[in-house]
Amino acid sequence: MFETKNISQLNELESRVFNAIVKEPEILADLTIRGFAEKLHLSTSTIVHTSQKLGFDGWAELKYYFKDQNKPRTAEEQHYDNMMEFSFFLKRLNSKSYQRRVNQAAQMIATADYSVFCGVGTSNSLSDYGSKYFANIGLRAFAISDPFQAVQINSEGNIVALILSESGDTDQVIHKALDFKRDGATIISITNNGNNSISKLADLNLSYDLQEEHSSQHSGANLTTQLPVLALLEALAHRAANLQQKQKTKN
Repeated sequence: MFETKNISQLNELESRVFNAIVKEPEILADLTIRGFAEKLHLSTSTIVHTSQKLGFDGWAELKYYFKDQNKPRTAEEQHYDNMMEFSFFLKRLNSKSYQRRVNQAAQMIATADYSVFCGVGTSNSLSDYGSKYFANIGLRAFAISDPFQAVQINSEGNIVALILSESGDTDQVIHKALDFKRDGATIISITNNGNNSISKLADLNLSYDLQEEHSSQHSGANLTTQLPVLALLEALAHRAANLQQKQKTKN
């Protein structure tokens, strides 16, 4: 139902409405438009305008659409939802507030002696991709393939650890983040939300805030798209490399 062009037209307040709907569609069933507006501290007109921009006639039609959102989703529906979520993330990525955090992270990476990537499962594969992308663009980086691997960090160096974790609460990754912290590394975490153990350990967290998708056929395996992580890693690599090049030019 949601189209990229509709989402891209939302202003900041309307984006808040959309984000709340995507995260908790079940809450709509028990709320009037006034109740939903009060929950978000917005006006009812903002809710109506958001509904219309998303392609609905109004609040009533939007509620009707979401009444059965808790039913099992087909693989095709999950894939479509993931693409919709990624589109919304890209809109948020281009906001001034998010860009400031990306630039701050890029500055940390650019001034570091090298970067270390760490993650488990899918995040481990993304860590490997990130380290190779960084190296290809000219940044010193490597990935830890085994979270139990001991890593000796020179306390006199300036090291950035990029911790990747969808949940932010994976025990092995938390332990590794603590090791980095004790050794004096600067930690940048990339997680799905900003309220978890790893994000709290980090010096800076970049969250992509997507609605989680799980397989109904394979023991609830996590199918949440990781495209935002790839987008962030590539953006960080390019910006950090540009910052390093500017510094070399000045010198």
